[in-house]
Amino acid sequence: MSTNEAVIRVERIADAEAWAEEALAMVRRLGPEVQRWALYTLAWARSLRGRSIQDLRSRFAAVSDDASYILGSPERVAAQQLVWRGSLDEARVVLSSLLSLADDRGEPVSYALARLHLCELELRVGAWEEAARLLDEWAEPSERDVLAWPMYERCRALLAAGRGLVDEAYRWAAEAISRADEAGVGWDRLEASRALGTAALLGHNPRLAAESLGGVWAHTERVGVEEPGVFPVAPDLVEVLVEVGDVAKARAVSARLRELAERQAHPWGLTAAKRCDGMIGLAGRAPGRAAGLLEQAVADYEGLGLRFDRARTLLLLGRGLRRGKKWAAARAALEQSADAFDELGSSGWAEEARSELARVGARRAVPAGALTPAETRVAALAVQGLANKEIARTLFVSVHTVEVHLSHVYAKLGVHSRTQLARSQALRSVASKH
Repeated sequence: MSTNEAVIRVERIADAEAWAEEALAMVRRLGPEVQRWALYTLAWARSLRGRSIQDLRSRFAAVSDDASYILGSPERVAAQQLVWRGSLDEARVVLSSLLSLADDRGEPVSYALARLHLCELELRVGAWEEAARLLDEWAEPSERDVLAWPMYERCRALLAAGRGLVDEAYRWAAEAISRADEAGVGWDRLEASRALGTAALLGHNPRLAAESLGGVWAHTERVGVEEPGVFPVAPDLVEVLVEVGDVAKARAVSARLRELAERQAHPWGLTAAKRCDGMIGLAGRAPGRAAGLLEQAVADYEGLGLRFDRARTLLLLGRGLRRGKKWAAARAALEQSADAFDELGSSGWAEEARSELARVGARRAVPAGALTPAETRVAALAVQGLANKEIARTLFVSVHTVEVHLSHVYAKLGVHSRTQLARSQALRSVASKH
């Protein structure tokens, strides 16, 4: 019952923790597997309250020397906590190990869940190609049947929202929400609503964004979810609240986020709180300090490896500076944002950044054929003879991103092949020396 309430329905988290504690006290004489399951369910309830589960992991390991089913291990919960907090490299190591172990043992459900969590990690990072690869593997009918709930659909919705494909995100989110409501699966509904709200932000539909994101925030507050990164809607919710002029509510959300993040020394939460405070400040009387907070958030996201959040924050910074008529600073932030989205393969978001950039006043003249820094890096590697896949590996971007950059390079320089590109670059090099 505790696992059902906490993980499936996402309801009554404090009660779920208390029930698991009671169950654990009662089952100590009933054998190792029953004890382990009680420890596992308690781990979920505690993690959703933002509490450590290290003691439960130790107790779980000490119950018996026999191998346990990976599905019911607190190690899976601990890996999720690492993702929520922004410790992504560490989380990837744990989840990859669990995936391999499940494969070796022939545990299909454990394998499917470990793959789900890896996909969720890649979606947090903004590694769309890797997330899509995992989802394509998962799309096989035999694979989809292993996990009956709409986990696949809500991950597809999050992927589409990250890439900036608004209509596609709407479609997948609607399917996930419908199926989640039929099955009574609160977790998938909340994540699909988050995807819907993010896509609505890009689609300039503030009513839908506020309704979707606000619903997730209100639910987690009501049921006692105190881990700020598990359903990370606060920054997007603050963005839309500021956009519609409900600054008082935006401040309340930001203050609650900061309270939870500071209490838990939560890396993602602390960075997100800077982003929230910066957005609120840009709408008020202290734009200088607000811009500084957003710049700090950009640096912090980069340190955590959260590239999509970094690009989103650069977009917010540039938009705020533009509205404040800080043209040069706005232009710099928006150009960085567009380049970052291009490198991620977030085409819809890149278009949004360039739309903002086009509205920057007194735009400085740009020489015909000028390349962006990202385009310059790709062109240089292409001239060296690297294939698109090799360029992608070298720059840690997707093949799609390389293709986009090369198409822009060809158009700007008026060339149609790598041979012509190499000649063009050679001529430019000669001209620059005279």
